[in-house]
Amino acid sequence: MHLKRILSAAALLPAFLLLVQFGTAFHFFLLITLAILIGLYEFYGMAKAGGWRPLTSLGMGSGLALSCMEFLGAPAPWLISVLTGVVILLLISLLVGGAEPKEAVSRGAITLFGLIYVAGLLSFPALLRAMASGRTYIFYLVLVTWAGDTGAFYVGSLMGKRPLCPSVSPRKTVEGSVGGLVCSVLASGLAKFWFWEELGTVECLVMGVGLGVMGQIGDLCESMLKRGFGVKDTGALIPGHGGMLDRVDSLLFAGPVLYVAALAGWV
Repeated sequence: MHLKRILSAAALLPAFLLLVQFGTAFHFFLLITLAILIGLYEFYGMAKAGGWRPLTSLGMGSGLALSCMEFLGAPAPWLISVLTGVVILLLISLLVGGAEPKEAVSRGAITLFGLIYVAGLLSFPALLRAMASGRTYIFYLVLVTWAGDTGAFYVGSLMGKRPLCPSVSPRKTVEGSVGGLVCSVLASGLAKFWFWEELGTVECLVMGVGLGVMGQIGDLCESMLKRGFGVKDTGALIPGHGGMLDRVDSLLFAGPVLYVAALAGWV
């Protein structure tokens, strides 16, 4: 498994970095849109495995629409209007489809939850890339969160003894969590000296800790969903890593944090 993880990372990571460095914000948006569609497909597939019946096509189409609206800079009233339209269309589809009231509630709820969880949270990296310092933000986000993921995985594998949250993920340990957080902070410091000299020392430490913690929470939340649905991985898209959502679960929570920090002028 370790070899598969390393080989997959060696094949995919350089391509991703080249796209960020030499591609435009629109190219990155296309990548994120593809990731959203794959992520929604994986989420609804997990939901089906857990006995739910989401409206997969409607959810994926709505995710695509919301992603496009956000990237095009639609103001909040327009986004709210689109989301309202999605809810109305969803309820009409359930009504016309003749679903029983309880079934309609469960199908509508899981469809909307998947839409917000995947399309909503995964849209933030595209918003970050569209900013003036977009490349720097994406490199920083990926470096800090994936350094935390890697540190937690290997420190936990080698030294982990005390379970972190056994009811959700028995293999995650306190030692792995601490190791991952240390790696996130170190990666934040590396970013300051490597490509983001303008990042202040305090901001470097705070954002390293903040993104590291939120990345681990995102990982745990995805583990909770997988356990609730009764599946081991979200998919088998990436050898050694699982599905798309298994690879970006940390970014789902860390991305919005960095976006708000950048929007507020904190970094």
